[in-house]
Amino acid sequence: MLKGNLSDLPLLELLQALATGSGGTLRIQAPGVEGAVGLAGRRVAYAEALGLSGMDALILLTGLRQGRFAYVGEPPPASNVEGSMEAVLTDLAAVADEWKKLTHLPEDWSRTLRQAAGRREIELALDELGVFADAEGKTVAEVLAVPGEVLERARALDRLLKNQALTSLPTQGVGPVTLVALPYYGPPSPVAYVDLELYQRWAEKIGDPFKLRVRSPRGMEASYRVEPREQIPERIMLHDRELRKLRAGRGTKLKVMPEVEDGPIKP
Repeated sequence: MLKGNLSDLPLLELLQALATGSGGTLRIQAPGVEGAVGLAGRRVAYAEALGLSGMDALILLTGLRQGRFAYVGEPPPASNVEGSMEAVLTDLAAVADEWKKLTHLPEDWSRTLRQAAGRREIELALDELGVFADAEGKTVAEVLAVPGEVLERARALDRLLKNQALTSLPTQGVGPVTLVALPYYGPPSPVAYVDLELYQRWAEKIGDPFKLRVRSPRGMEASYRVEPREQIPERIMLHDRELRKLRAGRGTKLKVMPEVEDGPIKP
C-alpha cells in the first residue's frame, strides 16, 4: 500500500507517477472531502467525490492542497471516466493551473462559509451572486461540489472571499441556539452576555475566547464579543443600542452561533 499526503504529492503528480502501473484504487481523505480514483491498466477509469463522478470528481480532487491518500491494489468498481491517460492528464494539468490562481480559497475545505456582517456594499457578478446566495452555513467543499460547475464556483468563491463578501470559519461542531433578548443600558458596549453554564459548554468545545454571531427574525445580523453572566439561562443580554440595530427588543428570540474567526471581532 502506498500512503502519503497531498500537500507533498498532489493528485496530478500522483496520477503521473501511477500511470505506468497495472491498476488499483487511490483513496483520498481531506478536510470536508472523501473521494476515490480508480486506475485500470494504464488509464484513469473511475472517480467519485462528494456525489460527483467522472471528470467532475477529478476536477474537485485536483484542487485539494491537503489531505491523506492511500493507493491499494483494488480494481475500480466501475468506469465513468473516458479518454486515454495522456488526455486525462493533459486536461488535469490545465485544471491544476486554474486552481493555483485561486489564492483566497482556504486549504481546509471543511471550513464553514458565512456572509460577512457589517461590510460595505459590494457589486456582485451573476456567478458570484449565485454562490453568495447558496454559501451561508455550508462548507467550502459543499459549495464547490456541483456537477458541471466546480471550477466556475471555485473562481466565484475565491473572489467573494477576496472581497470579504464571505468569510470562512473553522468547523467546531457547535450549532446555533435560540436565546431570548434582554437589553442592558449605560455606555454603548459591543459585548454580549450569556449564561455562565452555556458559556462554559461552548468554551470546552471551541476554546476561549470566542465570539457570537447574532441574527434577528428580521434578518439583521452582527457579531459580538461574549462574556459569561450567572443566572440568565436561555437569555442573551445586548446593549439597547445593539438590539435596536438588529431591529429587536426585549423578548425577541435571536439565533445565536458561537464561532472563532481569524482577525479581530467586528461588531
